[in-house]
Amino acid sequence: MKFFTLTLLLACNMGYAFQPTQRQIELLNLLKSDAVNILAYGGARSGKTALIVEAIIYRARVYPGSRHLVARLHFNHARTSLLHESFEKALRAYPKDYEINKSDCVITFKNGSEIWIGGFDDSDRTEKILGHEYCTVYFNEISQISYDSMLLGKTRLAQNIPGCKNKAYFDCNPPSPLHWAYKMFIQKVEPKSNEPLTRPELYASIRMNPTDNVKNLPPNYIEENLATLPEHQRARFLYGDWVKSEGVIYDKFDEKMIITAEKVPSIESYTVGVDFGIHSDAVLIGWCGENVYIIDEVGLFNGTASQLNNQMSNKWKGKSYIAYCDPAGGERLQEIACSEEANNSVDPGINYILQKMERGQFFIVDTCRGVLDEIVTYRRDEKERIVKENDHYMDAMRYGIFSAATNKVGFSWV
Repeated sequence: MKFFTLTLLLACNMGYAFQPTQRQIELLNLLKSDAVNILAYGGARSGKTALIVEAIIYRARVYPGSRHLVARLHFNHARTSLLHESFEKALRAYPKDYEINKSDCVITFKNGSEIWIGGFDDSDRTEKILGHEYCTVYFNEISQISYDSMLLGKTRLAQNIPGCKNKAYFDCNPPSPLHWAYKMFIQKVEPKSNEPLTRPELYASIRMNPTDNVKNLPPNYIEENLATLPEHQRARFLYGDWVKSEGVIYDKFDEKMIITAEKVPSIESYTVGVDFGIHSDAVLIGWCGENVYIIDEVGLFNGTASQLNNQMSNKWKGKSYIAYCDPAGGERLQEIACSEEANNSVDPGINYILQKMERGQFFIVDTCRGVLDEIVTYRRDEKERIVKENDHYMDAMRYGIFSAATNKVGFSWV
């Protein structure tokens, strides 16, 4: 079977029935453009993932010895939706010159190329993945991936394959316009500093909606499944609009609460909230009267509590604080200076922070990218249970704020 040009990849007739539409051909052309970072965003079932998967297979087959990383937040989701539903389906259109290791989620081609599929939620697997260099890194459904995790993955976009330009691909059903992806690809600013991107021409995006993919969908799929969704979900999954997540917990939070560091008043006291896990995070909180300011943050992937403490001490040198730590941290609390067990009353803590927002007493410094990413996606499911993903900064923030509120004598005055 001959290699297809990138704009004709999906027009094959060997078991893969997907036929590219004009809008999808525009994405394929964008994927092979001079842009290095490319985002496909929009509604559900628009063909975003299918086309990016085809582009990665094409790159793996054309460039011998190349390595490609495909990642989601959760490894199990990556294995199910990407390996089984996307790559295995797409590969049926090609000669059987590859092997799939389903336990490690690695596709190996006879020319020596590899496609690695993984997630950011397992330390051992993530460490193994990040031990390699890649010429393609594909972040799937980035509404669930933190800015720090994305940056970590991009550090591995360093494989040198002659003739192959290294690329980072992204896709999502759009989350809130406060998300890092909106800032980076739509506003063309660096998400932490809000400064204009140094090389904006290297960042490109395209909106793709299910109406661009009608001929590849079941009859009446849009009318019967997407057009009947509630307004909020319809905006996101049919029209591809950037909107807040359904069931978002901090629904009172808005852009007016985001301030620059220069607008933080003289702080009367500091507390810190610390959450432990594969992603260990600490949030520096400043108090001025009744007002709460999220001033700074520290994040550490797959490190020790002692390493986190060193980062906190170095970054917040000269500030005196009590560190309210995840009570499930056990002996790790001993490695954090000035630590106390946090009050882990979840709903009372959330309600206290919501009250601060309602009263105009809650602010976040715009460089706190981890907190800002999570606060707009922190949500409950249809059974009113908190969705336990992308919540490390949210837990740390709640520990530091609510523990101080319920133990005011624990404040450390500066």
